Amino acid sequence: MSKEVVDFIKRNAADVIRSVQNTSLFPSVKTAQMIIESSGKDANGKFGIGKGLAVRKANNYFGIKADSRWKGKKIALSTPRDGKPISYFRVYAAPLDSLKDHTHFLMVNTRYKANGVFAAKTPEQQAEALQRAGYSESPNYSKVLRGLISTYHLKELDNKKPSDDFTMWYVLGSTVVLAATAFAFRNQIKELIKPKTP
Repeated sequence: MSKEVVDFIKRNAADVIRSVQNTSLFPSVKTAQMIIESSGKDANGKFGIGKGLAVRKANNYFGIKADSRWKGKKIALSTPRDGKPISYFRVYAAPLDSLKDHTHFLMVNTRYKANGVFAAKTPEQQAEALQRAGYSESPNYSKVLRGLISTYHLKELDNKKPSDDFTMWYVLGSTVVLAATAFAFRNQIKELIKPKTP
């Protein structure tokens, strides 16, 4: 188990829940996506959750780019993994704005509805639907989402309100097993990081 991930979950849980209210999106899935999408190297080159360049510079937790449809602020960032030296990313005032825009991103792109993202009855089904819709090019995306949901008991978020207390979030279990699992997820997450284009 990674204390870094648990702290990230606690810090963002209320905003995640707010961002999916009145939709059929599961907070558990959104949180798992946020863990993956916000990961990257910090200013000192150390990999971490919520440390990606777009997060640090633009409060952009999902790597959503600023195309011609985006009317808000944008920032040019280096994107060597994307095959381009520079890409423009959407800038948000706060994490909640990034979360809400990610929800909007899923709702306005018809491929997500067409592939059952909003019809899913369980977080696992929603993770599979995101993969079918082409959210990530990685064939392991759904597997990693489901692994994070299971390891960090993220389904608990699906029955919570934004006003609930998340300061006592923790997961019991074997330290050795959980540490090994966290290490495996960290390596898988590194492979999944890729900016999103609407």
